[in-house]
Amino acid sequence: MPIEILEVLKILEEHGFSAYVVGGALRDKLLGKSPYDFDVATNARPEDVESLFKDCILTTIGKKFGTIKIKYREFEVEITTFRSEGAYEKNRRPQEVSYIKTIEEDLKRRDFTINAMAYSEKTGLVDLFSGREDLEHKIIRCVGDPELRIREDALRILRAIRFTGSLNFKIEENLYESIIKNRFLLQNISKERIAMEFNKIMLSEKPSRSLNIMADTKVIDILFPELAKTVGYNQKTPYHIRTLFDHLLCVTDNVEPKLELRLAALFHDIAKPETLSIDESGLGHFFGHDKLGSEMSKRILREYNYPNVVVEKVGILIESHMKAHEEMTDKALRKQIRKVGKDNILDLYDLMIADRYCTLINRDVEFLKVRKNRVEELLEESTSNDKFLSVSGSDLIEMGFKEGKVIGEILNYLTEIVLEDPSLNNKTELLEIVDRRYRS
Repeated sequence: MPIEILEVLKILEEHGFSAYVVGGALRDKLLGKSPYDFDVATNARPEDVESLFKDCILTTIGKKFGTIKIKYREFEVEITTFRSEGAYEKNRRPQEVSYIKTIEEDLKRRDFTINAMAYSEKTGLVDLFSGREDLEHKIIRCVGDPELRIREDALRILRAIRFTGSLNFKIEENLYESIIKNRFLLQNISKERIAMEFNKIMLSEKPSRSLNIMADTKVIDILFPELAKTVGYNQKTPYHIRTLFDHLLCVTDNVEPKLELRLAALFHDIAKPETLSIDESGLGHFFGHDKLGSEMSKRILREYNYPNVVVEKVGILIESHMKAHEEMTDKALRKQIRKVGKDNILDLYDLMIADRYCTLINRDVEFLKVRKNRVEELLEESTSNDKFLSVSGSDLIEMGFKEGKVIGEILNYLTEIVLEDPSLNNKTELLEIVDRRYRS
């Protein structure tokens, strides 16, 4: 455990309080990982914590629940008073919290055994529910009755699935059954809380582990019914060896852990069941699934209150993911960069590479990798900027052209010329071209 975190415990102990590292940091340490998110539990009241760490406080927004967040040297630490929780309201949150005296009582309220351990140098490991043993056996198990734990806060369904996938563990049988039985309670959880938990799944090392559990338990039917339609879906094409859902999972696993890119990977073919047509030979086609998929994904993300910048980028990537032609000139690539946006184009190529890779075994993706390299070179050109022409509408008006449709026609023509040959993009030469074409 970092010396700085132990110093936080020592400060509390020197003033007569008990203090322990709890939660994810302790779990990760026992797994041999480097902790990065630190929580401390103590019998000190919030006002005591404020007094002891008055020069370190980051926020007191959680004070009514007993939490003060501080920055001690380079570490952010949440310090929470030992507490018990009252009756939960609508499977979401406790109506009230009460401060208690011991770490043992505090640990009883926690969700899973692997998160219900505590440690201090003074006391050692406090493990009332065999959390360390469950870590060794790679099991996600509830503290106490899983039925009660889930009914207290239905978001624990997603948390259990996330921990299982990110740690590559298994869900204990009774908890698994409770997830299936109570999955409908997720409808009582705010969209924002679900999105926050789902984002952690999407940014994990291998999202497919958790996503497969969501499909097996039918949780995906509750949260994303459009995505549920892809589970087990036969694409009826020789170009895919996987079901549609398995293809989506493969693509998601094979792109970088960037939220917008992972979301685009998961939803990029979501409209295929809506656009299927069968030809005379029995092969499936999905004309327009890219555009419809873009619209569907944006609707889903807006429902979960994702920021507009995320919604729009995911939509752009999905709508453009079929633009993987065997041959593309530099002019065509420059047009693609301008249409997609220079901040999105490389992510688009990563999506297309993963999409193609996840169709057939040994499918050639080298031409896309080469093209991505060329796009990176073209991004250095001025043509990738929003306003790159050396000539403006004002310049054309000064030449004697009247405001209106003709100005737009000329500028579009000049844009095509410069996208073909960027060396022509200087004011003198472009105005000479205009003079020859439109006034001679």
